[in-house]
Amino acid sequence: MDFLMRFLAALSLAFSSPLLAEEPKISAEEEAALKLALDRGLAIYNHDQAAWHTTDTAREDIKDINSSGIRGWVVTESDAGFLVTYWRPDGDGYAGVYSAVWNPDGVTERKLLSGDAANLSAEQIKLIEARQAALNSKIEITRCSKSPFNLVVLPPKENDDPIFVYFLVPQADLESVPLGKHYRFAVKDGKVISHRAFTKGCITLPLTGDEEKGKPESFFLSHVLDPTPTEIHVFSVFAARVPIFVNTTSNKSVWSNEISAGQPRIQKIR
Repeated sequence: MDFLMRFLAALSLAFSSPLLAEEPKISAEEEAALKLALDRGLAIYNHDQAAWHTTDTAREDIKDINSSGIRGWVVTESDAGFLVTYWRPDGDGYAGVYSAVWNPDGVTERKLLSGDAANLSAEQIKLIEARQAALNSKIEITRCSKSPFNLVVLPPKENDDPIFVYFLVPQADLESVPLGKHYRFAVKDGKVISHRAFTKGCITLPLTGDEEKGKPESFFLSHVLDPTPTEIHVFSVFAARVPIFVNTTSNKSVWSNEISAGQPRIQKIR
């Protein structure tokens, strides 16, 4: 943290000079990459929140959830927020068991599903099948936690785009944020067409401090795999609740990544 404070102080002095007052220029490629990172990072956060909060209500509303046959959930957007439908295998397909809608105001429309209400839409089935394709792939991935990955499935923006399935290291407690070894699988037509890790190793951001230094007011880290911050940096800053400064080593740039008025924001500062 001492290094971070010296680094930020140096930046402040540098940008206070009239010769360096203008903001660093962002290329069209960087701008497009940042937009994707912001959009996807916010979507991952919303889907993750929706699954977390509706899991709590599902445990309240389903008398014996362990015997319900539920094997997963699928998140789709509705007018009221994010619709989370918990499903079970049904013959060669899937059937809904429970659904609820989450938005930042809370969980509503809590329903036990049966009969026609248990039928899933074509979109939901496609997302479930993409999830299963990623889970069943033979691609070796490294865990940074004993707990199973949290899965987030993002629908394609355009019809020809792949479905993205994210394997996220769960946040075990409120004292740290896992930032290393999250994965993204791109699935198209039921097959994994590409995958990636977002770091080369396990990274954990400590949220607690000691009596002398106190809690961290920001984080500074280096990123070697991309020339701009990724959706994982955006997703992680929601949990960190303090700015994350990202040094992209390939282009020697520094980016501030923070939440402003409830929305993620990335700025190039060097």
